[in-house]
Amino acid sequence: MNQKLTEQIVIHILSNLGVLPSTFIDQDKTKSVMDKKFLLPEKLTFETVDGEILRKNIYGCQISVTDTKEFKMLLADCTQEKDAPEYSLVIQLKGAPAFGVYLIFNQLIPQDLPDEALIGVNTDKAHWIPCSTYLQATFLAGMEQLRDLGFGWTKCVSYQELHSQLLSFIKFHRNFFEVSDEG
Repeated sequence: MNQKLTEQIVIHILSNLGVLPSTFIDQDKTKSVMDKKFLLPEKLTFETVDGEILRKNIYGCQISVTDTKEFKMLLADCTQEKDAPEYSLVIQLKGAPAFGVYLIFNQLIPQDLPDEALIGVNTDKAHWIPCSTYLQATFLAGMEQLRDLGFGWTKCVSYQELHSQLLSFIKFHRNFFEVSDEG
């Protein structure tokens, strides 16, 4: 897996969704997934190294791509350090595997810290695996097509299963990089 390529794909996806700043996106015309109209009542809870409890927002939106197919996404703000925003995004087309992306956006700080970018797929609703470069490219192409179609997003409903997958993907990301750091 090419870590720099993964990082650029995740940055591109999050920029297209209005989450990250970008020179190639017109922020005035791009509606952000982090809009308050997509804010869900659930919160993520993190404990910092200082013992502080953080409650972070989760946003959810969906679109119908056919009469029977819905495309849903949940975005979690996982930021624990003010200068290094962290985001986790889980996306699923009804009846298809879920994909997850995670990024620690370190481009705002002068230190060279790892971005820990990850793109994963979950085919059985229980286990995540990192995507190969081919799957990452396929996922990126799908996200580009979705953006080009320009459907109107609505607030997510009936998203409990996807919420569970979001939480498991965040845990998968943490475990993946803890193991990678040790090995």
